Amino acid sequence: MVAPRTLTSSEAKSTLGELLGSLAVDGPVSITRHGRPIALLTAATQRTASSHAALSTLAPLFAAGALPWSKVADETGASFGDLLLELAAQGLRLPQVTATKRLEQAALLDATFAAAAVSDASAAPAIAATQSGT
Repeated sequence: MVAPRTLTSSEAKSTLGELLGSLAVDGPVSITRHGRPIALLTAATQRTASSHAALSTLAPLFAAGALPWSKVADETGASFGDLLLELAAQGLRLPQVTATKRLEQAALLDATFAAAAVSDASAAPAIAATQSGT
């Protein structure tokens, strides 16, 4: 993939018409404000009839919880917004998702909280001294 061109937000605003016309040919544009990237402007992708048909077929499977979003995206190239529109068009709802708590995740979370508590406790005297002006 080619690195995106970079424009400031002011440059992008003043040349928006030309910028939009160049996206398909010249590729994406990174837009910066005060030297920091704030947006990436890319050309819209056109979905083919076959990818639309695949999305229509896979949407009910996703709604039933039988197929994860990552598989739908891999198979169709559709965005999550496209999937939401397809679900609505077919009168389908998002699947109910219930998180499963794995022991490793719980242990990592507990360890993170414990480390944060120790860090907060050791920083407390320094913070108190700074606040009291000593």
